[in-house]
Amino acid sequence: GPLMSGMSVVGDLFGAGKMFLPQVIKSARVMKKAVAHLIPFMDAERLANIELMGATEDDNIYNGTMVIATVKGDVHDIGKNIVGVVLGCNNYRVVDLGVMTPCEKIIEAAIREKADVIGLSGLITPSLDEMIHVAKELERAGMKIPLLIGGATTSKTHTAVKIAPRYQAPAIHVLDASRTVVVVSNLLDKELRDDFIAEVNEEYEEVRDDHYDSLKDRKYLSLPESRKKGLHIEWSLPENLPPKPNTVGHKVYEDIDLNQLLPYIDWNPFFQVWQLRGKYPNRGYPKLFNDATVGQEARRLFDEAQVMLRDLINKRKIRASAIVSILPANSRGDDI
Repeated sequence: GPLMSGMSVVGDLFGAGKMFLPQVIKSARVMKKAVAHLIPFMDAERLANIELMGATEDDNIYNGTMVIATVKGDVHDIGKNIVGVVLGCNNYRVVDLGVMTPCEKIIEAAIREKADVIGLSGLITPSLDEMIHVAKELERAGMKIPLLIGGATTSKTHTAVKIAPRYQAPAIHVLDASRTVVVVSNLLDKELRDDFIAEVNEEYEEVRDDHYDSLKDRKYLSLPESRKKGLHIEWSLPENLPPKPNTVGHKVYEDIDLNQLLPYIDWNPFFQVWQLRGKYPNRGYPKLFNDATVGQEARRLFDEAQVMLRDLINKRKIRASAIVSILPANSRGDDI
């Protein structure tokens, strides 16, 4: 109805660069509240229709089901949560398995929930290897469910070169959360699915060819040659001896004043997560505020974050502690 039409307009404006992710999330939250108000009426209507058609409550009323998880070893879930909100507002059923999710749990949930799509999320570099492992296990289990890959360290190249060849079903990289709905809808549309998958496969084949062509020009040194080129310091010379620190061992700092830490916060990752990227010379914080396109929204988001930070500090909802270690170390061959 009107709510979906409104979210469609939001999606079009976001795709055209006229709206930004914070505005999209706020719109999605408003829609979620509106939907929550309508759910009792929708359920009553659904049950009436089921009774009228002689169907059962098990009949699927959603556009599709997605099982989504942050892979084992990773606790980051901001992007995954955004995907859940956006898909939920577009009438997809989202089964969120949370963070640090083992491969076997993902496979079990996909089978149990009769998933149409599986989504893997991760931020840290080791998650890339875990995603490869999940793809291999899905293949070994004989699964045919499309696999979506997303997260800060993921890329189209890694997905095409390392993940897709391990899984016969489609394995597709999704650049950001806002594009998930388009990808999922194409995969689940019987008329669009085959052409969409063929186009992705063709594109990924080109990506793989380009990747392997780029490796042909690389020349690697042997291990002995590499060791010869390593840094060699003559420790017998007095000028090469490192100064002795005043303290050796561990030093613990308890309950640090958070106000002292505020000036050292790097806000660039914050704006990157919210997909607010300025153009040169206004790319990074604080120059981002001067950008003609995203500057105003970046400033609004920053001010809201300051209010939240001040509340956390004043009400002592969080505290900071640290440990600094200065320890003796030396190399032994290739090891430290």
